[in-house]
Amino acid sequence: MPRSIEFILRSCLALLFLTSLMVAANANAQGGGGEGTGLYKKLEPFTVNLVGLRQVIQLSVTLKLAKAEAGEKVSLYTPAIRHAMIILLSGKTAEQIETSEGKHLLIKETKAAVNKAIELDAKEGVAEVLFESIIIQ
Repeated sequence: MPRSIEFILRSCLALLFLTSLMVAANANAQGGGGEGTGLYKKLEPFTVNLVGLRQVIQLSVTLKLAKAEAGEKVSLYTPAIRHAMIILLSGKTAEQIETSEGKHLLIKETKAAVNKAIELDAKEGVAEVLFESIIIQ
């Protein structure tokens, strides 16, 4: 077989292999990986006035779900989740959130608020809350 044809065939096989890896990774990231593989659901960012209405928090949150079915509930209950988060955040001061301990407490409170909104516990609903960005102005 001529070298140019062999090179083309190997290149095509390598491209096919890389494409299949990317498709599998994308499916897993979107919740196609089955139970216990780390299903994630990103929420729209929150921008909320803090106590006193002089400071604002902008928070980007991703939820790690215990089971795939929780993703459906998160989608269905998005208005209730947003309401719970706005109430939670609007009751905070910048001083309460600025420390590491304050952020960890907010993570626990967010997890509890979201699980309550979707009517599931941490074993069935949201297993972890991941803050992607926090901006207080």
